Amino acid sequence: MWITVCGVSLLITVVCGAQSANEPSNMSYVKATVDNLLKGYDIRLRPDFGGAPVDVGMRIDIASIDMVSEVNMDYTITMYFQQSWRDKRLSYTGIPLNLTLDNRVADQLWVPDTYFINDKKSFVHGVTVKNRMIRLHPDGTVLYGLRITTTAACMMDLRRYPLDEQNCTLEIESYGYTTDDIEFYWQGGSNAGSVTGVENIELPQFSIIDYQTLSKKAVFATGSYPRLSLSFKLKRNIGYFILQTYMPSILITILSWVSFWINYDASAARVALGITTVLTMTTINTHLRETLPKIPYVKAIDIYLMGCFVFVFLALLEYAFVNYIFFGRGPHLQKKAAEKAAKSNNENKSRLESNKVQVDAHGNILLTNLPTEMGGPDMMGALNDPRATMFSYDSASIQYRKPMTSRDLYGRPALDRPIGHKKSRLRRRASQLKVKIPDLTDVNAIDKWSRVIFPITFTFFNLVYWLYYVH
Repeated sequence: MWITVCGVSLLITVVCGAQSANEPSNMSYVKATVDNLLKGYDIRLRPDFGGAPVDVGMRIDIASIDMVSEVNMDYTITMYFQQSWRDKRLSYTGIPLNLTLDNRVADQLWVPDTYFINDKKSFVHGVTVKNRMIRLHPDGTVLYGLRITTTAACMMDLRRYPLDEQNCTLEIESYGYTTDDIEFYWQGGSNAGSVTGVENIELPQFSIIDYQTLSKKAVFATGSYPRLSLSFKLKRNIGYFILQTYMPSILITILSWVSFWINYDASAARVALGITTVLTMTTINTHLRETLPKIPYVKAIDIYLMGCFVFVFLALLEYAFVNYIFFGRGPHLQKKAAEKAAKSNNENKSRLESNKVQVDAHGNILLTNLPTEMGGPDMMGALNDPRATMFSYDSASIQYRKPMTSRDLYGRPALDRPIGHKKSRLRRRASQLKVKIPDLTDVNAIDKWSRVIFPITFTFFNLVYWLYYVH
């Protein structure tokens, strides 16, 4: 009961103080109080100069993260940055209210020399007035707030791009005061208390999966300086890249396989399709390189696009191989076989002309003029053949009569029979050469195998790629 009465009386005192402070008769008292605070105030000296270091608490309310750039390796953040510390020189009595002063008063007070280490470009918003706030508490606590947009560096590892996670930080440090003069700490003591607004941020390509605050000291040659760090863990959204890069690459690779079902002699259609798919993959690669920095290592998306390019290029080479087999190598072998056969025929004709027999006036063939290649056994075999010749013997010389007519020998003279065997042997050799030359069925077999090998290999490539980079 007594506590309730005390609380009510305190509330009445505060309300009455607020009313009295707003009354015109008491405005002069407030003005005089502010003038007394600023009178003799030395902006050059920190609070408690020569004593304990000043504890400066930090609090950040994130308004937006506007852009995360892989090309420039940075990100842009807009935030409400608040610092609070106690300056006994600014404590006052007689007014039980906090005094929120004009932002120009900040130029007349001591403020921490805070700066962002990884800052590239920053500015304090100035519409419609400079977005600064100074609020004084009766015990001398000062609340100093700024609305800042800063572009901070964020070094990224793009080896797993676009299936990557990045860690971007905001480093806050005192520029001139060492830990002997000033100390920084996160006000609230935890992520939820010191940093707010992260849950409401939506990025087009990233999702903030975690954030952490850290307090540490940075040691340089000039001393040890307080440092606060805010770290964002960003995970890239893969949906954009699936629609813009992965799916077109997959479809173009599949499109290159259509040539396996086009007839082998449709050169214009198959070549045009192959070149079109190759140029399309080259265009996708070029466009992707323009949106990324020139880094020395290979990215995950480079591996995938290069794999698709290899499959598309091999599909074009497959038709080049088919074209060579059917239109290049085949006719070449046939030409060589024809030249060899013609050469053999010419040799046979020249041999027949050199082996012509001489006939006497009576139409008898002289044995002394027969070819020397016909030895004793061959000649005796020819003589013993009753179907081929009729022989008459003379005491002076051995002669045999003209061969029987072609009608009796089934249209084939006896001396032409070895030549016929040679011709049949040449025909068999030519047929063997024709078997070695791929025909239409061999060319179709290449396309049939390609229809199976290419999809299976590409499926295996995708399986290995996604299992490795996703997990």
